[in-house]
Formats: sequence, structure tokens, C-alpha cells
Amino acid sequence: MPEYQLKIWMRKSAGHRDYLMHLDLQSWCSLRMQTCKDLTIVDLLKSTNNFNQSNIIGCGGFGLVYKADLPNGLKAAIKRLSGDCGQMEREFQAEVEALSRAQHKNLVSLQGYCRYGNDRLLIYSYMENGSLDYWLHERVDGSSFLRWDTRLKIAQGAAHGLAYLHKEPNIIHRDIKTSNILLDDRFEAHLADFGLSRLLCPYDTHVTTDLVGTLGYIPPEYSQTLTATFRGDVYSFGVVLLELLTGKRPVEVCKGRNCRDLVAWVFQKKSEKGEEEIFDSSIRDRDWEKQLMEVLGIACKCIDQDPRRRPSIDEVVSWLDEIEIGKT
Repeated sequence: MPEYQLKIWMRKSAGHRDYLMHLDLQSWCSLRMQTCKDLTIVDLLKSTNNFNQSNIIGCGGFGLVYKADLPNGLKAAIKRLSGDCGQMEREFQAEVEALSRAQHKNLVSLQGYCRYGNDRLLIYSYMENGSLDYWLHERVDGSSFLRWDTRLKIAQGAAHGLAYLHKEPNIIHRDIKTSNILLDDRFEAHLADFGLSRLLCPYDTHVTTDLVGTLGYIPPEYSQTLTATFRGDVYSFGVVLLELLTGKRPVEVCKGRNCRDLVAWVFQKKSEKGEEEIFDSSIRDRDWEKQLMEVLGIACKCIDQDPRRRPSIDEVVSWLDEIEIGKT
């Protein structure tokens, strides 16, 4: 794994200092770092049309993500965290720390970051195909166009990224979901949004936390223990696997203002021996039936209500990798 080095520039502007910092990585990603080398705040403003609404490509709890057309002709995604809020600052610091420590092909690449007034800017490589959430749930025509082999590849890539986080830098993500899985031009998966992530000291197994995350993905034990664990991330990943299999959101509002919980619905269908009804009609095919059932079995292990019975993400990676893409 290449070493990294922080370089910091300070420049005077309008009577105060603006801090512009970027990561200078060696060899294999040095060309990629040309994305943000020697950029100024003015460049960032111009590249997003002064953070124009038409450049928005995503949103988060503390800010928006903008598409940027950089002066060198390359594209980037810039997350703008705004406001004078302690939680926003913690999210910014958590994201910088996590992605400064973590370098993997299935994680988004942090190209740079800066503080500018009350704003915090994070500069990432641009992902041409947006989020998995968009492809599963947000397409205007209502169809996904994601073949099963593409969905399986995304699941395998995301699992590898999460396994790296848990093992190498010892990071709990705490917000695994389809909108935080970004897809490049080849539909390779990249985990994103590390604002809620927490770094564990060696030999630690959990970290005390507030109840954070996204409805439908939060492990059931979090509300009782207020501790985040690696097995909690595995639960959230299991929900993502269910979304890939079903095409349904984790929580859906049904008629009469009732909510359908995807995890409970899947377990109900399994208890009724109605597994075939679980799968998205666009991938329900005899050629893929064996693989669909295998991934469903893996997902159900991940979403076990007892965290002690859930597999590690390394086990999940091993099981998913045994399923060969393109083989029926």
C-alpha cells in the first residue's frame, strides 16, 4: 500500500487565511492526483458555477454534492458541508481521517479537501454512473436496467471495500446503504460518505455512539446498546443485498400510511416458502435462480437479529466471490 503525505497551502484572501490542502499520493495514483493539484478556491467556485443548483448531483445530512468541471478538463465531485455546527465539523474530520488512511479500489478516492470560511469542501473522483440507489429506485422510467450479473459484481465490489475498511484501517462505516455505493463508468462499486465512520484502536470491537444512520439500515441492537460494531455494518450490507435482489427500498410507505419493512417482509416470504416472490421481476430468471437463492441466503445471515450469529464481512466476501459472474 502506498504511503500518503499531506501538503498544506495557505493563502491570504479578503483579509483572512484560506487553507487549501490536498493529499499527495505516490506512484500508482500520482497522475490521478493531477485532478486537484494546485487548485485554488476560485477554481473550485468556477468549476461548480459558484455551487449552482444545476450542478447538484447528490445530498447528505450536512450538505450537497456538486459536479465540477476542473480547469484541466477533468471532472470531480465536490461535497460542500456548510454551517457553523459541531456535528458538521466532526463529519468533515471523520471523512478526511478515514479516506486519508484508507486507499482501495472499491472506496471513493479523496482527491483533496479545504476549509473556506464556514464551509468545508471535500473533493472526490467523479463517478460517472452515480449511486446504486439511483439505478435501483430513482430512474424516471421506473426500471433499473441492471442485469443480475451487474448487480452481483456491485455486491462483490462493495463487500471487498467494506472488508478492507474493517481489516486495514480498522474503520466502522456506520452508514452503509445504496446511496453511499457509487458506480464508475464500468459499474464498479465504490463505498462513499465516511462522515459517520469511526476509527477503532487495535483490538477494540466496538465504539460508543449516538443512534445514527439511515432508517431501514440501522441494526436493531444499536437502539438498545448505542454501540457501533463491525457486525452492525454487516447488517446494513445485508439490507443492501436485499435491495439488489428485490429492487425494493428498505422501508416503503404503503396504502393507509403503513410502512413495509423489507427485512420483515423477506423473512415472512421465506417462512411462507414464497422465496420466488422476493426477487425483482427484471432478474427473475431460471438461468439465475441458483445464484439468486445463494445471495438471498447470504443476505439473511447478514441481517440476523442476533449480531453474534452474523458472519464477518470477510466471510461474506468469500461466499460472494464463490459465485461466478456470468455462470449459471
